[in-house]
Amino acid sequence: MAVDSTLLNTMRVAKETVVAIEYTLKDDQGNIIDASGERGPMEYLHGAQNIIPGLEQGVEGLVAGDTKNVLVPPQLGYGEYSEKLIQLVPLTAFGANTPQVGMRFHAETNLGMRVLTIKKIEGEEVTLDGNHELAGKTLHFDIKVVSVRAAEPTELAHGHPHQSGGCCGGGGCGSGEASGGGCCSTEEGSEGGCCSTEEPAAQKQGGCGTGGCGCS
Repeated sequence: MAVDSTLLNTMRVAKETVVAIEYTLKDDQGNIIDASGERGPMEYLHGAQNIIPGLEQGVEGLVAGDTKNVLVPPQLGYGEYSEKLIQLVPLTAFGANTPQVGMRFHAETNLGMRVLTIKKIEGEEVTLDGNHELAGKTLHFDIKVVSVRAAEPTELAHGHPHQSGGCCGGGGCGSGEASGGGCCSTEEGSEGGCCSTEEPAAQKQGGCGTGGCGCS
């Protein structure tokens, strides 16, 4: 019996492949938290910790065209919520800037680079929260694998996919700090700080800007 050669050449999601996925992320109540939508498919380098561990594990072995519901518990997503990541700072620490509740910014802490959120302002004291907004939450992903290809040597060296004619492809680097998104992982030990807070919620901090290719 003849075997369809296209089946033999189908590449599966595995380490050192560049994967593009469409996704919708929901919480336990079915509320949509984030979706690839008009941004287009999210592209990442599998096995390079570009995305949260639970999603990466859930996509392993799939091929282009596959769809799947992936359940990600907190320990494989953005960790459990930790009161240790709440800190109080004086209002004067913001200098001439005017802090507002809900504002987010990157800051170097004793646990490394984190995205901090202003939770409360009382008198001359500001409460900062270093937990990711999705910390402690179970995440429900509806995903579709759009494409799978072998990574280029430069992509393997830099640790993330490249678009043609540029670096940090497929949503690898965001461009703003004021949005209410939240791609950046706040796990202890996360490094880097190129990811803005308007990037996909599936991604992890430190996925780009660490390979010296100019996309920090």
